[in-house]
Amino acid sequence: MSGGIAGKRVLLIDSNQAYTEHSCTLLYKIGIKPHIASTIHSAISQMMISTFDVVALDTAMEDAACLIGPLIDLRHAKNTLLLLFPVEGSDMRASFLSRGFDMCLPVADPRECAAAIYSLLRRPPAHEYPTGATPPGRIIYKDLAIDPLRQKVMMKDTAVTLTTMEFKLLYFLASNPTIVFSKDRIYERVWQENSLYGSKSVNDMICSIRKKLKLSPKDPTYIKTIKGTGYCFAPSY
Repeated sequence: MSGGIAGKRVLLIDSNQAYTEHSCTLLYKIGIKPHIASTIHSAISQMMISTFDVVALDTAMEDAACLIGPLIDLRHAKNTLLLLFPVEGSDMRASFLSRGFDMCLPVADPRECAAAIYSLLRRPPAHEYPTGATPPGRIIYKDLAIDPLRQKVMMKDTAVTLTTMEFKLLYFLASNPTIVFSKDRIYERVWQENSLYGSKSVNDMICSIRKKLKLSPKDPTYIKTIKGTGYCFAPSY
């Protein structure tokens, strides 16, 4: 077993006992003892208590779609690597990859799942990437570059200093291009709080981000205001 794998934590979310047992057997052979969640509730509970290096989700599970948003949030907040399977169709896989998932497998095969998990675990940590490399999760759109592993933002090759919350808000929107989010939804996802009084906070922070990026409020190229609703990154119209 590679020394870089020692101590790494894996969460396998799957309700198929036979599949889970086969995957675990294969992972045990390479020195990985994964944590198992057979229900969505169990998965959420474990992710709240522990930090994982890799989380693998079986999309065939009941209510698996409910975990997509929280997993992307986990990717942004803790750099947890994400594996999704099975995802049929190249368009769907491309969509999930663009949203922040690190790997999408077209079929549910224990051998392929175990190999994918091992591959993800062998990725170097953020501090080991050379300065010029493109780490997982980096977003580049036109003149804007967002690097979540280094918490850096560049606009036209100029560094932009954002607060922690400003970075989280910008990265959340940029990770979901063309999708319109209400102010309440943005507040709930970024602040992780009830949105009862969050609309003004979202407005103020969007204004601050635009100012720091030197964007006009009327410029829809990066962040577009959707009147009466909220905001959209890289709008398609």
